[in-house]
Amino acid sequence: MIQDNPNYEEYRERLNTFSQEFDLGLFIYLLKKTVVWVIGVIALFFVAAKIYLYYTPQIYEATATLQVQEDDAANRVLDVRPMLDEKSIDAKVELIRSQLLIGQCLDNVPLEVSYFTQGEILSSERYVLSPYRVEIIEKRSQSIEGNPIQIRFSGNTYSITVKGQTFDRFKVGEVVDLEWLAFKVVVVKPENLEELQGEDQLYFVINNERDLIRRFSNGMNVRILNNTARTIQIAYRDQNILIARDFVDAISREFIRHDLERRQRSDEKILNFIDTQIDTVFDRLKSSEVILNNYKQKNKITDLSKISNIYLDRLNEIEKRLVELDIEKRLLNEVEELTKENIEEIGVYNLVPLTAGSRYETSLNRLLNNLQTLTLRKEEALYSLTPDNNLIEGLNYQIGIQKELILKTISSLRDKVTLEQNDLQDKLNEIETVYLGLPSKELEFARLKRLFNINEKYYTMLLEKRIEYQISREGFVPKNEILEEARLPEFPISPKRNMIMLSFLMVGILIGFVIISVRYLMHNKISSLHEINRISNSTISTLGIVPKYREDIPLSMLLVDKHPKGFFAEAFRNLRTNMQFLSNTEGAKLVTVTSTISGEGKTMIAINLAGIISFSNKKVILLDLDMRKPKINKGFEVDNICGMSTVLIGKTPLKEAIRKSNMSNLDFITAGPVPPNPSELIISDMMDQVIEELKKNYDYIIIDTPPAGLVTDSVALIRKADCPLYIFRADYSHKNFVQNVDRLINESNMRNLSVVLNGVDLQRNRYNYNYGYGYNYGYGYGDGYYEDVSPKKSWWQRVFKR
Repeated sequence: MIQDNPNYEEYRERLNTFSQEFDLGLFIYLLKKTVVWVIGVIALFFVAAKIYLYYTPQIYEATATLQVQEDDAANRVLDVRPMLDEKSIDAKVELIRSQLLIGQCLDNVPLEVSYFTQGEILSSERYVLSPYRVEIIEKRSQSIEGNPIQIRFSGNTYSITVKGQTFDRFKVGEVVDLEWLAFKVVVVKPENLEELQGEDQLYFVINNERDLIRRFSNGMNVRILNNTARTIQIAYRDQNILIARDFVDAISREFIRHDLERRQRSDEKILNFIDTQIDTVFDRLKSSEVILNNYKQKNKITDLSKISNIYLDRLNEIEKRLVELDIEKRLLNEVEELTKENIEEIGVYNLVPLTAGSRYETSLNRLLNNLQTLTLRKEEALYSLTPDNNLIEGLNYQIGIQKELILKTISSLRDKVTLEQNDLQDKLNEIETVYLGLPSKELEFARLKRLFNINEKYYTMLLEKRIEYQISREGFVPKNEILEEARLPEFPISPKRNMIMLSFLMVGILIGFVIISVRYLMHNKISSLHEINRISNSTISTLGIVPKYREDIPLSMLLVDKHPKGFFAEAFRNLRTNMQFLSNTEGAKLVTVTSTISGEGKTMIAINLAGIISFSNKKVILLDLDMRKPKINKGFEVDNICGMSTVLIGKTPLKEAIRKSNMSNLDFITAGPVPPNPSELIISDMMDQVIEELKKNYDYIIIDTPPAGLVTDSVALIRKADCPLYIFRADYSHKNFVQNVDRLINESNMRNLSVVLNGVDLQRNRYNYNYGYGYNYGYGYGDGYYEDVSPKKSWWQRVFKR
């Protein structure tokens, strides 16, 4: 039974699956055949990278490094706490990023007008290198902002084109008064005038301030380099290296100036408040001094030692506290009045110093800082929004609420002060009642002296504070400094040329590899005996290979007699030798030659195998039983009037059908006319009789059978053959053809069926041993050892050593 065959189960598994082992030799062979496409794809991506780099604008980055710190030696000596204590470096970073500071910075950068030169694809901004300048005298309409205005010079005149409308005949240096703009154009250097003649690609743009702020805000990056060292890096990217350098330099210097000016404004406000209080207290001190002196002269009182020191101390403490409460009350009134005024005109910065040193500093400063934050947000928003914008109205609403909250807080604090004043006044009245028994003169004198001392102390304190803050202001040294100034960037940061080139080339190589891989995965042709062994798990016997014949095969297909010492003839000698191992019995041998489909070279193999055997003084006869598509008659260039078809039907005697070839010991019988029933003729008893008759006179009977993959005619003959040969053609036969041989061996039990691979390219031996493993038969001796006539190699073969 077939099922008893130990290889049958393995065979059934192989019918629908092939080995997935990677074949390096095949991959390299396909790589060689596809190398033109791979090189083409890589070249295409190389050109694409060049085009991308050529038409992509280069971006440059300028950087500057700042150190933000302060040295307030006077405050350390005097123990004066600064009113605006901004120690957080994050606050400095946000200030640099703010549109407020960018807007102030742009006043120092000449960007009211931008100058451009239009190229074929890209425009380049000339900035300060423009050979001409546009001086804006008056902008009458914002609609002109942001629109390119083309300018063309002719001699000492020029014309401009804006929004499709052309204005010409303007003289250089002359004021031009248009409906929406008044300006004049000047040439930077007289020699530049010739350079500008006939230049059609020049244009300029009058910039909008909000657009400029947005442009520089988007391109700027501020980051903290070292929090401990308090260093900040400012970076800006632009297509123009001069703009990048100048903006970074301007924003760095504007930050230092703005920070110093802000601190000076705060100190100035504090000193103005102290001066105002000094004038008021001085008047009160002078008045109390006059009253005291008059009272002393009038009542002749010089000493209050008679009055108890205890009562005096208590009275002094209460009076002092009443004065302090009065000052606090006036301070609250001052803050309330300033808050009720237009806060945008006064500035929140001026309110914060007023509460410094008071017991309300904590509660009020938090509210004032919130108001300061909302005001700053409103100022920054007004750079890009109109006052009637919803966001501005929302901020105004929040500012109003915050102001009401401050006013209510001040009112509450003032009520508390009033209540405390009343309590102290009651205590004071009680203590004074005790003194009713004392001499009234001495009591009045004590009161006046006490009032004088209080005013004197308060006046002295204000003088000391003014001196301290003056020293503090002069002793404050800002250490915000530029550690590394902005420089002209030497190389663009984008696009990264090497990275772009490498990326494009890698993509090209990857696509080339994909092409090769797809060809490898889709490759379904047998290329070597190794593949046959691999697909069949080495259960199919392989007899040998026939190398690819590099010249045109003649119509006769008999090649072994042309170059009997060549590669081709040597391959058939090897087949002849290996056939002896298939059948070593005595007597005539029956050899069948079949294939899966037409075109695999079975007829050529049969003819040349018969020829090479006849060289060994063996009598050989070649039968053409491929009666549907006969070729033996064409191979020997004879007619096909009679042959095997007429012999098998008994129309032609066997001896009359045998024909002689040009080679000794080689006879043949053509197929004869195409019969209607070739299958029946091949399996008839007459066929057996013909074979037996021929065995009496010939050593080898070689039969060219029909393709086994198309018809079943050859199966019966293969079973009878001593040496059944199955032909595959390299790079022509599909891999699934191996299943057909597998089926004949396992299902039809044809154990001696052997495979011959035709048309093998011996050049593949250089890639992998799999292509010549055991089957190169000494071809490695090299060209010249055999008499093959090698065709002249093309330039492509010479370049790639094919």
